[in-house]
Amino acid sequence: MATGHRRISRRMTVGLVALMAVTASLTGCATGTPTGPANGSFAPSSGLPLGSFAKELRDPHAGRVRLVWTFEPDGRWAEIPLALDGQAIDLPPIRGTWTADGETVTIATTHPPGIGTSTHRWRRDRDEMWTWFVASDNPEDQEWFENLDSQPWVPFG
Repeated sequence: MATGHRRISRRMTVGLVALMAVTASLTGCATGTPTGPANGSFAPSSGLPLGSFAKELRDPHAGRVRLVWTFEPDGRWAEIPLALDGQAIDLPPIRGTWTADGETVTIATTHPPGIGTSTHRWRRDRDEMWTWFVASDNPEDQEWFENLDSQPWVPFG
C-alpha cells in the first residue's frame, strides 16, 4: 500500500511537486526548442505526446500554481509545481517512470518514496492532452485526479 509524502495533501502535493520538477526542467527548456506536440514528439508505440504539459490550479493552502507533467522519451516522468503568485512552495518534485499501452498510461513514482502508481486513460485534442483517472494503489488519488482531470494539459516549455 502506498504511504508517504503524497498523502500530506495529494491535491497540492502532486501539483506542487510537479511544478517544482518543471522549474528544474525549465532551465534547460528556456534556451532550447519547445518540447511536446508542438515539435511532433510522440511515443512511437502508443502515440502518447512527449514533453511537458501544464495546467493551472488553485489550492486553498498553496494558492495559484501551475502543475507540469513531463514525459521523457526514455520513460522518465516528473511532476513539478510552479508558484504563480510568488508564494513559497516547499515540496520536492515527484519523479518516476511512465509506460503507455494504447490509450492508457501508467505512472510509477520513485521519488519521494511511497507515493505509488496510478493508471490513466488519455487522448489528444489538437495540442492539448486530456487524462482520466483509472486506478491507483494510493486510495487518496481518486479525488485528486478527478479534480485534476477537469481541464486539459497544454504544451509547456
